[in-house]
Amino acid sequence: MVEIVIYTLKIAVLSTLIAALIGIPLAFFTARRTFHGRRFILSLSAIPLCIPPLIIALGYVSFFGMNGTVNNLAKSLFHLQDSPFKFLYSLRGIVIAQGFYNFPLITGVLSAAWKQLPREEENAARLLGTSEPRIFITITLKQLSGAIAAACIPVFLFCFFSFMIVLLFSPVGKSTIEVEIYHSIRTTLDIKNGAILAILETLLSLSFVAIYSFICRKSQTNSNGISFSKNPAYKLCRFPYQTKGQKLLEGTTFTILLLAVSLFLLCPGLAILLNSQFSRIFKDKIFFQALKNTIWIGLSTSSGCCFISFIYSALVKMNKKEGSIFLQTLPLIPMAISSVVLAWCMSMIFHHGNPALLIFMEIFLYWPIAYRQIQNGMNRLSPDICNAARLLSKNKLDAILRVYLPSCKKVIFTAFGLCFAVSAGDSTLPLVLSIPRFNTLAYYTYKLAGAYRFKQACASGSVLTVLCCIIFALCRTNRWQKKPS
Repeated sequence: MVEIVIYTLKIAVLSTLIAALIGIPLAFFTARRTFHGRRFILSLSAIPLCIPPLIIALGYVSFFGMNGTVNNLAKSLFHLQDSPFKFLYSLRGIVIAQGFYNFPLITGVLSAAWKQLPREEENAARLLGTSEPRIFITITLKQLSGAIAAACIPVFLFCFFSFMIVLLFSPVGKSTIEVEIYHSIRTTLDIKNGAILAILETLLSLSFVAIYSFICRKSQTNSNGISFSKNPAYKLCRFPYQTKGQKLLEGTTFTILLLAVSLFLLCPGLAILLNSQFSRIFKDKIFFQALKNTIWIGLSTSSGCCFISFIYSALVKMNKKEGSIFLQTLPLIPMAISSVVLAWCMSMIFHHGNPALLIFMEIFLYWPIAYRQIQNGMNRLSPDICNAARLLSKNKLDAILRVYLPSCKKVIFTAFGLCFAVSAGDSTLPLVLSIPRFNTLAYYTYKLAGAYRFKQACASGSVLTVLCCIIFALCRTNRWQKKPS
């Protein structure tokens, strides 16, 4: 058991480290430099939100697998019999896949924080002759420390609870806590071992969530504020305070990062599309049933998440309880609960899984995603608006419907799109619940991959990705809302 815990923590730490090594430099370039493709790099932050990890796993199998694009190309060029690249089904494959899948989250969070940093201290240090590396280490890095921790801890939790990528890529004899719990309750039927691991995993994750909550509160209270002066972004390798060597290092670093992102994120995504065999799945009735189930389950889950999150945020705002540690920590608790453990507990209580139970569990697990978006919208409301709503409204419901709801409409749509994408891409809960004669696209894709029908799995995964991206894009742009005439 100790070996399983150590292996789980090792995967989570190394995956987070890779995500940080890629995400932090790219956050610097997108925040402080201008170049062609900057918006595209920032748009990658939507990948972990609207593309399920199962799809990333399929992409790596299609591109780096034993019969993937890279190995087939190497065998044809060098006339080899065996596949030369075998790193995928190992610890290296897991951490590379998870690291490159999650780095856009760190880039997105840090880029926004980096833009808002006041530059007065940096400029004063330059006037005193301090070198750029020392300014970065002693001033910039210190100012960003809270944002870096706040961005890395959720990524660590995602990797700690990783299920599909580990299930597909973990070598024989190696297992994480999440995968071992699943095997204990589904394969070996060792309920005692599964219960011990579930308790241990929950205690560990609760400690990580407590640290995350503490860092978020501390970074808010100790914030240095934002800069209201104009902070220009210089062209790549054109920063006036750099030496020629530093400019060369900057250009080289940027090129290496782009090549790494292209190789380990964009190419696997392209490989899914190139290896898709749509004709077979479009003839399968189960595919269309899975598509229908995915849509209505996703819509139901998203609606429930947004409703609960909006009501909770509005009541906290109206009652001026934003400073309550308990109320701010409560929405973080589902982040500490494993979907495998929750599904196992629910199946023990209700004995048989059903779609209603699936929706209930997804709402419980995913409403914090909606809450973070809606809370940001609530925080933007000025005190004058809130005071006017309390004074002029008949009751709290009237204030919510006439003031808070219209003001937060945009973030509610964004939260809806995020929750839909996460729900549609969830294959873990349907797998553990084992609902009779019920499939979602994610679960259907997993079963195709498990049956080594990778071309059909890639096609199903492509449809799932397109569906999630369309809903996510529509919600982000609010294209279905009528424009005022």
